[in-house]
Amino acid sequence: MFSVGIFADLHDWHTKELKMNLEKNGCKVYVVDISKIKLEFNNKKNFLSYCSNILKLDAVWVRFIGKGTLEEITTKLTVLHLLESKKTYVHNSAGTIEKTVDKVRSSGLLRINNIKTPETIVWCKNQTELPSIELHGDYLIKPIFGSQGKNIYFIKNLQSLKKINPIGNIFYIQKFIGNKNDSEFSDVRILISNHKVVCGMKRTSKKFITNVFQGASFKKFKISKELKELCRNISKIFDLGYGGIDFKIWKKKIYVLEINGIPSWKAIQTLERKNISEILVMDFLEKIRKR
Repeated sequence: MFSVGIFADLHDWHTKELKMNLEKNGCKVYVVDISKIKLEFNNKKNFLSYCSNILKLDAVWVRFIGKGTLEEITTKLTVLHLLESKKTYVHNSAGTIEKTVDKVRSSGLLRINNIKTPETIVWCKNQTELPSIELHGDYLIKPIFGSQGKNIYFIKNLQSLKKINPIGNIFYIQKFIGNKNDSEFSDVRILISNHKVVCGMKRTSKKFITNVFQGASFKKFKISKELKELCRNISKIFDLGYGGIDFKIWKKKIYVLEINGIPSWKAIQTLERKNISEILVMDFLEKIRKR
């Protein structure tokens, strides 16, 4: 069958699930710590090494990039780009991860493709003048690179930005969809694979951050035809092999909040009879076979 590398945290539930299902289908699986891959550019053919020759892998499944400096993250993404240049299938690709991990780029792609997303302002702290606009409603500051609802908070007005030191010196300011004085908040996460909807859940919290890792409750969500079509469209725009798309449905309008190129499905699996890991693996293998 195929030789597959999972770039992951060695003790992650998702990694174990993927490894088990890939091996069930006859794959030889290697779990790889991407930070330990060595790059050597000389006259040898094998410029990437990690125990055995990583360039012999048929495919790589990216489950973890990890935190780090800009240089560390760029180097890890370069490893993925180099593997792709050697015709290794990377799931999701370096390009897709770059599009989804960067909130500025994600917002720009959504706007260019006329997909409704919250009003967003991006502003560099070094600029002497504040943006010449007025804020109407509630706004949030988010880190450009971030996950699990961390380092997100409300601002009162643009003048308050002068007292804040944003991560990376860039303000990513986004309109809050809803009412911050509500007693309960919710959004929707939909998991997709090969441009198809797999399943969805509604997340609810007494805090405005509706992340499962921060204690949000969740239940199964029935996905409309309109939402399925929107998911397929977004998946193609971001070239997602698999992914998670977060939506806010407010006053009968659908807003795209975020696209996750390395999504979790442990929580949503508890709501489903079908084996999500198996579905993702079968779609992954189909991608390799078609290459």
